[in-house]
Amino acid sequence: MTFTDCLTVALGGAAGCVARYAMQQTPLLMADKTWPTMAVNILGCLLIGIVATLIDHREGPRTIRLLCVTGFLGGFTTYSTFMLDAGTLIRLGQGAKAAVYLLTTLAGGFAAFMAGYFGTVKLLERL
Repeated sequence: MTFTDCLTVALGGAAGCVARYAMQQTPLLMADKTWPTMAVNILGCLLIGIVATLIDHREGPRTIRLLCVTGFLGGFTTYSTFMLDAGTLIRLGQGAKAAVYLLTTLAGGFAAFMAGYFGTVKLLERL
């Protein structure tokens, strides 16, 4: 780990945080506080499936992986906020909603990652 690596991750992370904030301000997603977090997490899983696969398959530069995967997508996804939102729903007596939220986010995130991974592998095979 070098200073340049840390700076690369920090720059990507800052951009990812801003992108997450912007997405969470989308009027369509703002009706309920939990849905923007879920949407960001599922989209982040799709993107990490695509981006990591592209970089790893093409043996891309380590710096690009640090910037895009560790930095940007690490800052973009919000699993700590995800847990806070789920805990808040439970604290508010909305256990069923919390269960749906947790399961949908986890299953949706995994499905999105797999779609990103396999879709990108298939695309790369055709190139």
